[in-house]
Amino acid sequence: MSNICIFGDSTAWGAWDLEKGGWVNRLWLKAANLEQDNEVYNLSISGGTTETVLARLENESKIRGADVIVIQTGGNDASFDFDTKKPLVDPDKFAANLEEIIRRSKKIGVKIIFVGFENCDESKTMPVSWCNLCYSNESIKKYNEIMKTVCDKFGMSFIETFGLLDNTDLADGLHPNASGHQKIFTAVEPIILND
Repeated sequence: MSNICIFGDSTAWGAWDLEKGGWVNRLWLKAANLEQDNEVYNLSISGGTTETVLARLENESKIRGADVIVIQTGGNDASFDFDTKKPLVDPDKFAANLEEIIRRSKKIGVKIIFVGFENCDESKTMPVSWCNLCYSNESIKKYNEIMKTVCDKFGMSFIETFGLLDNTDLADGLHPNASGHQKIFTAVEPIILND
């Protein structure tokens, strides 16, 4: 049996999947039907970044007896202010945060898997309708590359999801709808549940 703790933002939390509550909830449903008896805990929060993951990682993982930690964050880190063009989390700080997530996870003694952030529909995300933040594919891809580099440096698993979705899979240009969450689930499930 493995206790799998998933930390992320509104995508990992399951926003806009009105059928099954997101790719993580689909993972929980699949795990519940397997004889492996895995427990999946969705510890994601809307607006989450690498910094919010660091603030909660150790306590929430330890209390649940985590064996595996999955991180899907980066989209909000890569977002930038419409007026100043300043990113929410600077690229160097993003890389340092990822390294610290890995260090803390190793201290807990768990396996860690990173999931990249998916592409967006820039016609709806420059800026998004709910705040003054912009999400661009160029910026998301850059932060995904940073995540891949850090994962390679530390020998961590990285699941690429950039380019997996098309615009019809995005409810509001940024968050996947049910079909988008299903595509992410299909990409991550074999690695997370069987790795």
